[in-house]
Amino acid sequence: MIRSDLILVSVLATLASASCAVSSSSGDAGPVRLAGTGGMTATATPVGSAAGADGGGSGSASTTPAAPAATQVPTETPTPLPTTFILLRSGSVTPDARLNFVGQGFKPGEAIAVTVEDEQGDTEAKLSPIVANKDGRIDEVSLPVPAGLNPGEHAIHVTGTLSGRSARTAFRLQWLAPKVELASYTAKAEHSFSFVGRGFTPGEVVEVHLGGLGGTPLTTFTADAQGMVTGRNVPLPLIRGGDYPLYFVGRQSQTPVSVGFNVQGFTPWVVLDNYAPPPYYKMGVSGEDFAPNEPVQVYLDTRVGNPIVTLEASAQGKIRLKQVIELPALRGPHTLIFVAQQTGSEYKADFIAQPFTPSLELSVYAGRPGTPVSLVGAKWEHNETVRAYMGDKNRKMVATFQADASGSFRNAGSFKVPIGVAAGGVPVTVVGDSSQATTTIWFQVLEVKPSAELTAYKGPSGTTVAFTGRAFAGGERVIVHLRDAGGPVLAEATTNDAGAFEHVGSYTVTGPPGGDALPFVLVGQDSGAKATTHFKITRPGLAG
Repeated sequence: MIRSDLILVSVLATLASASCAVSSSSGDAGPVRLAGTGGMTATATPVGSAAGADGGGSGSASTTPAAPAATQVPTETPTPLPTTFILLRSGSVTPDARLNFVGQGFKPGEAIAVTVEDEQGDTEAKLSPIVANKDGRIDEVSLPVPAGLNPGEHAIHVTGTLSGRSARTAFRLQWLAPKVELASYTAKAEHSFSFVGRGFTPGEVVEVHLGGLGGTPLTTFTADAQGMVTGRNVPLPLIRGGDYPLYFVGRQSQTPVSVGFNVQGFTPWVVLDNYAPPPYYKMGVSGEDFAPNEPVQVYLDTRVGNPIVTLEASAQGKIRLKQVIELPALRGPHTLIFVAQQTGSEYKADFIAQPFTPSLELSVYAGRPGTPVSLVGAKWEHNETVRAYMGDKNRKMVATFQADASGSFRNAGSFKVPIGVAAGGVPVTVVGDSSQATTTIWFQVLEVKPSAELTAYKGPSGTTVAFTGRAFAGGERVIVHLRDAGGPVLAEATTNDAGAFEHVGSYTVTGPPGGDALPFVLVGQDSGAKATTHFKITRPGLAG
């Protein structure tokens, strides 16, 4: 009797503890239902008692002696079968929670099938099987809420595969509003964003809208078996900067989720590689914050007319280009205007064009008047007319010529040093008509000191001589006179570029021997320079 009483108390205590609900993080504690099969039996045989006879009346009375008491044989109490039940930690869960439960009453070590049923007892999902421990108990198990369940009443049903014992208890699946988190809550237009969403109906298509729920969605994603949606590098359209709502709408659940999102505007900037460029410089530029792959037109000083060049930003909205903008001939302050063709943004970069600094060389740097001089130059304005002057205050234009397509010239503008220019250093100045560039180089004018020569300087009467002159002005006409500059003209010649001529004329000297030497005077007609030489008449037979 004592053993049976103890077993009964233990079972009642177990049932009492099973009727308590324990709250969990997956949801508020709800009513916990206990159900199971099996039971326990406890039997007891009552202990009998002897009946006594009351005697009454007067007189004697006979009493029948009591029979001896029978020996009591104790009946063996059978071992009670444990109650089969399961206990959920929480009777109310959300789709992202787990089903946590314990149980008992199964065959030790047997496999236990776990299913989720609807209110009518139809199977909605099969969960992973579990195994009873050596005491036939289910240690605490945690299984995910299966995907695809609708909010409302459901039941978890466990069945021992060997014993056939089963237990079932109900739970309520609460609706959970979808949630979306962005990797970043701001981005540039035409860039991208990424997100993670939870709580959508498993397998449903989720639309993503920007700014409103109408129109064509930016893109669509399909929720997985847990109702999760993951989007990576979702492209943004080209829109004006500002704050916009991003909407995520499941086509089945029709529950929109709104997340604030900031679209950054474009504020492009450009840096020039030279802010004081020389003429015809090929400008390099570096810039950022354009739209990806955006065409950028470049204008000079005004947006009227055609751009001087069109650039293209990279996929990151950057420009890194060298020698890309070829500047024309410019002087002074100017502005390059960069116009983004997609965003309409404009950026201006000012610079100061430097003047032409051309080079100049002479074919010769010294000579007498009449010496031919030619010019060599570079870095002049392309195809411009160039004028050469000689002299300082009263300079004289000596040549006009044209630079080629590269702004260069060689052996151009040939001229002769004007006769009459005083000996000494004389500036040669070259000026470009359109560039107004001026370059001066000095030429040394040598003094004209001519000399005269004869083919023979003495001899008998009848000797024939010819005349040679040197160091006259180049290209001038020289006349040979007898005796003095006003004497008879014996010959004339034109000097070469070096101011010389040789063996010109033929004059036969006559006269008595022993007299004074006969003079010959050579006179330059342009320079006025004179040179005198003499011939001595000797007796015949004397050595020359």
